[in-house]
Amino acid sequence: MMIVLEGCDGSGKSTLAELLAQLYNAEVIHATRETPNDMPWFNHIMDEAKTRNIIMDRAFWGQFVYQKPLERKLGFADLSVLEKRLEAEGGKLIYVYSPERVITRRLRKRNEIPSLPVKSLLRKYKTMCRFARCPVIWYNSHTGLSKEFEYQRRNMK
Repeated sequence: MMIVLEGCDGSGKSTLAELLAQLYNAEVIHATRETPNDMPWFNHIMDEAKTRNIIMDRAFWGQFVYQKPLERKLGFADLSVLEKRLEAEGGKLIYVYSPERVITRRLRKRNEIPSLPVKSLLRKYKTMCRFARCPVIWYNSHTGLSKEFEYQRRNMK
C-alpha cells in the first residue's frame, strides 16, 4: 500500500505521515532535494509498495511547486504516468494543507523561511490538485477535516 502526502512546508505532512505510519505499520520516505526524484526512483518505491506499506512525505508534486522547469527531474507526462499508476495500484494521494496564517506560524516556530510566499505555495498546490490525473483527498491538518477533490475523467486521456 502506498500513501503520498503532498503539501507545502509547514502544512502538517510529517505529522500526518508519522500517525499513518503507526496506524499502517508503514515506512515513511521523505522526498527531498537530495533524493533522486526521478522516474526510476519513484517507480522503485511504487514497486516496493506492492509488498510493504509506504507513506511518502512529499513525492511527485514538490518539484513542480518549488522548482523551475529546468531544475525538475520529471516532466508533466511523467507526473501523469505516476499519478495514474498510483490510482491503478490502489494508492492514495493526500493534499495536506492549513490556512496560510497557521502554516506561517508553524514555519516561524521552526525558524524556516519559505522560498516563496505561503500564499503562492498554496495556490500552486491547488493548481496541482485541479490538474491531477487521480483522485486527491484534501486534508486540513488544522481542523482535521478531509474531502475528496473531484477530478474529471475526461482529463485522463
